Amino acid sequence: MLEPAPAALSGRGEGSDVRFAMNTKKAWIVALATIFAGIALALVQNKVAPCMLVLQEALHIDMATAGWLSSVFSLVGIVIAIPAAVILNKIGPKKGGIIALACAIGGSLIGLAFENTAVLMISRIIEGMGVGLMSVIGPAVIAMWFPEAKRGLPMSIWAVYQMCAQAVMFFLGGVLTVNFGWQGMWWFGLAACVVALIFYIVCVKSPRPEDSYADVESEEVSIAEGIKSPFPWLMSAVTLCFCIACFGFVNWVATCWTDIYGWSVDESNNWVACFSLGAVVAALVWGSILNKVRNQKVFGSLMLVLYGVVVLWGMVFGNPMLIVPFVIVYAFADAGFPCVLWTMTALTVKKPELAGVALGVVSIGFNLGILLGPPLIGAVAESFGWTAAAITMCGFCVLAAVLLLPLKLYSQNQVVVVEESCEVIENVA
Repeated sequence: MLEPAPAALSGRGEGSDVRFAMNTKKAWIVALATIFAGIALALVQNKVAPCMLVLQEALHIDMATAGWLSSVFSLVGIVIAIPAAVILNKIGPKKGGIIALACAIGGSLIGLAFENTAVLMISRIIEGMGVGLMSVIGPAVIAMWFPEAKRGLPMSIWAVYQMCAQAVMFFLGGVLTVNFGWQGMWWFGLAACVVALIFYIVCVKSPRPEDSYADVESEEVSIAEGIKSPFPWLMSAVTLCFCIACFGFVNWVATCWTDIYGWSVDESNNWVACFSLGAVVAALVWGSILNKVRNQKVFGSLMLVLYGVVVLWGMVFGNPMLIVPFVIVYAFADAGFPCVLWTMTALTVKKPELAGVALGVVSIGFNLGILLGPPLIGAVAESFGWTAAAITMCGFCVLAAVLLLPLKLYSQNQVVVVEESCEVIENVA
C-alpha cells in the first residue's frame, strides 16, 4: 500500500497537476534528452563485449583481462553510487550530466590515443564514472519533472536504455570491427556521446523549485537521512537478486544455445540482440499500462516470478524451433520489473527530495548484481549444467519477488499542500 508522505515535506497537491499540464512538452523534451544521454553512455559501456575476440588479438590479452575491461564498470558504479547522489544535490542534474558525458568522451579519447592495456583499463574506469553518475542523475531528472502518476512511461523508457545500447552494439559490432577494428566501437560510442552532450546542454535543465516533484537540489536534503532509510536498501536487495539472474542469463544464454543446439556464436548473439531490442518495444507497452496499475508492488513481484519462469524456459526449451516465441515472451518479461523498479524507487523515501539518494542506494544493488551474476551463474553451469544454472536464476527471481512484498512506498499524491493552501487564502484575502 502507498502511504502518504508528510504533508509539509511533499509540496504536492491538485495544483501540481495543473502545473504539469502547462509543462508537459518541456518535461518530455528534458526526459528524452536525458534518456538519449543514458543510451549514449551505455553504448560506451557495452562496446567491449561485441569486439572481445578482436581486442584479445590486438592487445595480446587473455580472457580474464578482457573481461575486466567490461566488468570494471560495475565496480566503479558501486563506488560512485552514493557520491553521485551528493554530486546531484550539490551541483544539480545539468552540470552533473555534463560531467558524466565529459567523462565518457575523455575516457574514449584516452583509450583511442594509447593502445596499451593498462591505459585502456584506466580509460574504462573514467568512462565508468560517467555511466555511474548518469545512472543516478537520469531517473532523478525524470522524477523532478514528472509527478508520481505520470512517471510510468518515461521511467519505463529509461529502464531499457541499457538494453537498447546492447542491441545496437551487438548488431553493429561485426560491421564496425571488420572495417575499423576494435577502435570502430570506441569511435561510435564517442560520436554518440558528443551528440548527446550537445542535446543535453541545450535541452536539460532543472524545473523551478515550486514545479519540481522531487527537488533533489534542495538545501534541506540530508544524505545521511536517505542512507538510513531502510526501504531503498530493501529495493536494492531486490534489484541485486534480479540483476544476478538477468545479467547471468544474458551473459551465458548464447553460449548455452551454441552448446546445446550447435548454433554459431554469431547466430546465438543475434538472437540475444533481438530480445534486447524487443525489450525496448515491450517497455513502451508496459509504460503505457503502468500508470493505470493500482498496486505496482504486486505487479513488480509478478513480473519477477514471470522473468524467473521465462529464464528457466529459455535454457531448457529443448526445441530450437521455439526460439521465436521465446524471444517475444522474454522481451516482455525482461522489461517488466525494470519499468517498475525505476518508477517506484523515488517512492521508497518519505521526502521526495531524497529521491537521488534512494536511486544511489539502488544503483549499488544494480551494479553488484551485474558484477556477481555472470561469474556465479557461469560457475553453477560449469559444475552442474545449464539446467541447474537456470534453476538458480529462477530461484533468485522468486527471492526478489518475496523481498519486494514488504516494501513500503510513500505517495506524494495523497497530501494537503500547505504552500498552495496559503496561496488560496492570500488570493481570497
